[in-house]
Amino acid sequence: MKKISYLLILLNCNIAMASWDSFRDGGSSESASPLPLHWTPGSGIRWQRERPGYGQSSPVARDGRVYVSAVIGPEKDECCVVSLELSTGNQRWMQKIDATATAPSDYMHARAAPTPVVDGHRVYAFFESGDLMAVDRNGALCWQRSLTEAYGPFENGHGLGSSPAQTPDTIILNIEHRGPSYLIAIDKATGQTRWKVARDSSMSWTSPVVVERGGDQVVVVSSGGSVKGYRAETGESLWSLDGLSGNSVSSPTPAGDQLIIGARLPEFGTTADAAGSNLCLRLDRSSHGFEVTWRASKAVCDYASPIVAGKCVYLLTKIGVLHCLDRETGASHYSARLGTQCWATPIVANERLYFFGKDGRTRVVQAGPRFAILATNDLWDQEAPPKPESYTETSRASSSENGVPSRGSADRRRQANPSSRGGMVAALLENDADGDGVLSSDEIPNQFRSVLQRIDTNGDGALDQEEMKAMAASFRARRAGSRESSRDPIVYGVAATDGSIVIRTGTRLYAISESAGETP
Repeated sequence: MKKISYLLILLNCNIAMASWDSFRDGGSSESASPLPLHWTPGSGIRWQRERPGYGQSSPVARDGRVYVSAVIGPEKDECCVVSLELSTGNQRWMQKIDATATAPSDYMHARAAPTPVVDGHRVYAFFESGDLMAVDRNGALCWQRSLTEAYGPFENGHGLGSSPAQTPDTIILNIEHRGPSYLIAIDKATGQTRWKVARDSSMSWTSPVVVERGGDQVVVVSSGGSVKGYRAETGESLWSLDGLSGNSVSSPTPAGDQLIIGARLPEFGTTADAAGSNLCLRLDRSSHGFEVTWRASKAVCDYASPIVAGKCVYLLTKIGVLHCLDRETGASHYSARLGTQCWATPIVANERLYFFGKDGRTRVVQAGPRFAILATNDLWDQEAPPKPESYTETSRASSSENGVPSRGSADRRRQANPSSRGGMVAALLENDADGDGVLSSDEIPNQFRSVLQRIDTNGDGALDQEEMKAMAASFRARRAGSRESSRDPIVYGVAATDGSIVIRTGTRLYAISESAGETP
């Protein structure tokens, strides 16, 4: 009897220690415990809480606490981290720091997009302003630093979205933008730089992952047309796969000795361009090599990263088409329409796949090679979605008063976002080193090289201004309606811990639990 009681205590301790420590919980997006199957706005939602400011990051959780980041103020003036009780949603603490660089808090710019990481000592949060902060489990600020002050401003039209990865001792950040880009490891205890390696400039929102191979920890980064592995301890480059297209948003998914790489349809490319960049790598037992075991023939993904469940790999397109592929061969099992668009990466739990629509509607799909929807659940009444209670979006015009930019915001915007000085053509011409009004082959930015043949209509290997204008017009047409589709409420990110699902919109957190009963 004593042995049974002791085992139950151990089991309960293990359950209590369940965590979701980082974006996609390190890349697997898999819950260790079963999750609720059904909920409605009136039942199954344990609690919901409106939070100050705005955030596009996912929540993280550890030891019964939830952590979430946000930016506060019309110019994203403050960066904050909040800790709440998973069981009640009650706030334990909030820690805020002043942002060292500001920009309008609007749908065109990232708003606390990087997801924090948490360990047994602290929570670490990174913001598109370049600010990084470490807060202990009781809410005390341990250290803070600004990467933009140390290494220069971020030159990215929409801000940064790459989330940090972690090792036991370091935070790993992939900083990619128009300017000098880099991968950096920062000491968790001190906030000091352990190592920093240069990377090609690229417009990317993908996040690094850390995998174990050959007794080494390897940082894997998929972006800008390549997948690369780095030694986590030193930043040494270990291996690289080039020639990819569209790997600018979804992040790598580790699954044992496999890495699933996702890629979206390039802005000016075709499905054929991107499908072969959705692939599987098998890593060597050592940390120095890999082989490509398969490439997809038609399947692509977009905002959501790939997930793996059993013998299947799942890729979700921008318009909500779900592709199920064989994990070993890449052969297609099915393609099916989910009927929802997802910005958050799905969660795998108990042979179920949870797809969190940006509209608050979740589809629960049976894992396996045959498509079957098990449940469709709403967070809110689709006819009356909840609007932000206190957050107000700041337009570019309203960020100045009487024509005078507030706190130097316009100057900082022009520095951080060259395209704001005259659109895409003006931004491209900043690469025109010889000033002849034409981008020669060596002046064309990396992100356009893979689709050069589609935008270089006269086939001379360069881009003249007419070709750039046509490209900009195509870009505007593809973005038509984006303003309306980017308004709250939007489901941005999720976490799963202790049998509960925590869902984050721009201003609100929801916790879903089997034991929640009727929602108050």
